[in-house]
Amino acid sequence: MNIVKIEDNKNNIVIKHKDLVWEARYRLSELSIKVISVLISMIKINDNDFKQYALKVSDFKELIDSNSKNTYKYTHKIINELLSKTLKIGDEQFAWISYGKYVEGSDIIIFEINRHLRPYLLKIQSKFLEYNIINILPLKSSYVIRLYELFKSKYSEYKHYNKNTKSFTFELKIDWLREHLEIPRSYQYSSHIKKLIIDKAKKEFKQKTDISFDYKEQKIGRKVDRLIITIKENYKGSNDFLRSKRAFIAYMRKNYINANIVKTRDKYTNKEILVSIAEDGTLYNKKDTTKIKAKRADEMWEALYKFALSGQINLNKID
Repeated sequence: MNIVKIEDNKNNIVIKHKDLVWEARYRLSELSIKVISVLISMIKINDNDFKQYALKVSDFKELIDSNSKNTYKYTHKIINELLSKTLKIGDEQFAWISYGKYVEGSDIIIFEINRHLRPYLLKIQSKFLEYNIINILPLKSSYVIRLYELFKSKYSEYKHYNKNTKSFTFELKIDWLREHLEIPRSYQYSSHIKKLIIDKAKKEFKQKTDISFDYKEQKIGRKVDRLIITIKENYKGSNDFLRSKRAFIAYMRKNYINANIVKTRDKYTNKEILVSIAEDGTLYNKKDTTKIKAKRADEMWEALYKFALSGQINLNKID
């Protein structure tokens, strides 16, 4: 089986059938949701079947925002969770992955996605959710990530038929939310669901993602029965491209294809090069259209991000 690395899909777009968003019932940890989302983003749009997906330990550390040397413990915990935690869709029940291995000494974790997920992740022609993974990586709760997918799906579907819309309002029943997010019955609405999930999501969406929302409560008697959610586009969150190197790279790949990024000298040949971004997201020398090798490209991305943070490059002046 071919092994796909994370850099093979440069824009890291998550695409999944909406049934995997709205009909699926499951509960995973924040880190496991981020890992399975990264794996999904590595699937190419024309793939007929799953491959083996390789995640670097260094990328994994970025996911968990950690400098810990005990990555072995974290990776095995997540592999075990993705193998053992059940995903339910209708009458079907299955795990997220069928195989996971941390290859010691190689800086690589290898995963195989469960074949039962094929209808929800491969060759999807309609009724799907699509988003850039940079929107969920900064989120600090599994419930908040799930809400992002739910709300993004609703808003994207409405906007597909209403191109000029600026907002969308819908109802969300609390009992439905409990069931599909598998929120423990011990969680009370006011002290847990509202405070730790809804309000937390509202704050984090506005700061870190491309959507934001407001809500009103509707009661039956004294009990809050449902929420009236109004979703809006959030330019502040989506344009915060300097919040991380990953967000910066994704922003550049989206907005500066074939642009003249920076002139520099190749440190190996001492020849002047004009750095640009190809349509597949790789860096190349615009002077002779040669692709810049992966190791050197990583160094350049690191330098470009530092220059952008310090204001040494003005993105508005890149043509």
